[in-house]
Amino acid sequence: MASAPALGETADEAADFEARLQPLYVEAVRLAYGMLRNSSLAEDAAQEAALRAWRSRRNLREGSDLRPWFLAIVANCCRDVWRSSWWRLGGTPAVDAPEPAAPVAGEHREAIYDLRDALRRLGHRDRLVIVLRYYLDLSHEDVAAVTGMHVTAVRARTSRALRRLRLDLATEEDV
Repeated sequence: MASAPALGETADEAADFEARLQPLYVEAVRLAYGMLRNSSLAEDAAQEAALRAWRSRRNLREGSDLRPWFLAIVANCCRDVWRSSWWRLGGTPAVDAPEPAAPVAGEHREAIYDLRDALRRLGHRDRLVIVLRYYLDLSHEDVAAVTGMHVTAVRARTSRALRRLRLDLATEEDV
């Protein structure tokens, strides 16, 4: 990323920001993949987010935690992909869901794919709280920091999204 420092910024400050952002990149890709379910789109979104973060690094308040700020930028980049004209026209990229590390029995493999499909059908905000909470294992407080919602709103949205997933995954026998 090594870019020139912004006006009024020293090279040390720019290098410090870059060093603080670097360890968050893997988590950014994981978030983007959880939202987009496509590794190349996830990598693109994470790179775009890193660029946006670099460009607006002066907006980060002194002493603020970089992680929720950066993950919010990643989430916004994912939302932009969803809002792109290609997605609006009904296109969905090929989902490159990697095979689980351990072999999975037939009925469990099917359940995994059903869950992925159900997650894809959730709206952006619902999917975001589910991915942040369960895929990245963030606390409700951290999810609130990333999304800009109150903790109680995060808890409520998570509960509603889980209920939608359960309904979507329910079989005729369950109903």
